[in-house]
Amino acid sequence: MKILFTQIYNLNEQEIKFVRGVAGIYFIYLTNGEISYPFANSKLIYVGMSESKQNSLFKRLGGHLTGQSGNRGISNYAKTQSVKFTYYTAEVLSHYGSNNLFDIENFFLSDFLKNYGCYPICNGQAGHKPSETSKPISASVDWSFFE
Repeated sequence: MKILFTQIYNLNEQEIKFVRGVAGIYFIYLTNGEISYPFANSKLIYVGMSESKQNSLFKRLGGHLTGQSGNRGISNYAKTQSVKFTYYTAEVLSHYGSNNLFDIENFFLSDFLKNYGCYPICNGQAGHKPSETSKPISASVDWSFFE
């Protein structure tokens, strides 16, 4: 199974309201320009997650927009460039073999590393390490959406 990206939202106050109360994985990317990663260029700058409806995608994206998340890279890109996001809900992602969003986020970050030679510029690290009992994700990612 291939994971495709199709929905596009602007990273702004109006459009992040669409993901209020939603748990899942989100992807922040540049509209214009791209990052020169070691293996290929990509517009993707961050992969993040919200593991609960209380700390929803709305709260996480809002924190990135205002700078409250502490990730100055994302907030600075959002201030100086056109930045968009797309996402998958936890429910949809569970169909790929795991209900653990930490493991799913690690899957996306590891796959990006394999394809681009490093993590997205605003991630800087792999995030959560999968546990020994983690179920493998049975999918491949179509990163071309961000090229």
